[in-house]
Amino acid sequence: MQRLNPYAGKSTNQSSNLIAVARLDLSKGSRSYIESLKEVLNQVSKNVSALLTLPPANALRDFINGRKDYTSYRNNLRTLTNRLSLLARDKRIPLIITPVLRKAGSKVYMTTLIISPLGHYMFKGRSFIPPNLVISSSKNVELAKVANVDLCFLFIKDLEVPEVARICKFSGSDAIVAVNPPLLTERDPTLTLNLSIARAVENCLPVIGLGGYLSTEDVQQPTYLINSDGDVVDFYKDMDPSVFEVEVRKVNSKVRLDIVKKYTSLIKELT
Repeated sequence: MQRLNPYAGKSTNQSSNLIAVARLDLSKGSRSYIESLKEVLNQVSKNVSALLTLPPANALRDFINGRKDYTSYRNNLRTLTNRLSLLARDKRIPLIITPVLRKAGSKVYMTTLIISPLGHYMFKGRSFIPPNLVISSSKNVELAKVANVDLCFLFIKDLEVPEVARICKFSGSDAIVAVNPPLLTERDPTLTLNLSIARAVENCLPVIGLGGYLSTEDVQQPTYLINSDGDVVDFYKDMDPSVFEVEVRKVNSKVRLDIVKKYTSLIKELT
């Protein structure tokens, strides 16, 4: 386990959060995956507010590719969630795992699983631009509150549409999380980074790039941090587990629901 460029010391800003971002081997089953997370949590600072990472990749791929039905995926997710809940309670830290799939009626959405230190969990946000024909699109962008800050999650193709990130900004987001799981993200890793730099500069918001790798298939998407000026602070593409810590500060930007509505209508017309 590499602990790469972690934030040193406690934040003196009460309107901020220290978030650990983990890069893992996603080819593992849920039991081995939990062991990897335990290793990560042993490396992070005591003042970390939450841990952010991707889930194992195989269950997602099997459902999206039609190898298994949603019931099989749901059972797999339930098992994983139960183990994650026990881990969150044991380590007393919120866990943010994304993307996961949730079904509403006949539609399946890509969303984020948030588990509290008490082991309770909820699902927040949905992909705005459908990444494929299996996943449905959302009608709005929903922020996820982590202690003092609000995070906005962009799933796969959301990153490629500038207006989606603008909706994040005018909804009051303090940081953007670009979720790009390997296997599901059909994009060159360099392009992923460049798109994130553009979104950071356009919106004056930091972008946390959530990627990972599969050692069994030699595929990866990068894990990175870009500050609000567009500077790449951290960037990892190695096939090794690692974790870094980022301080996310409260931006206190003005919420403009009128602009959010306009961008939402524009995206729906174009897609």
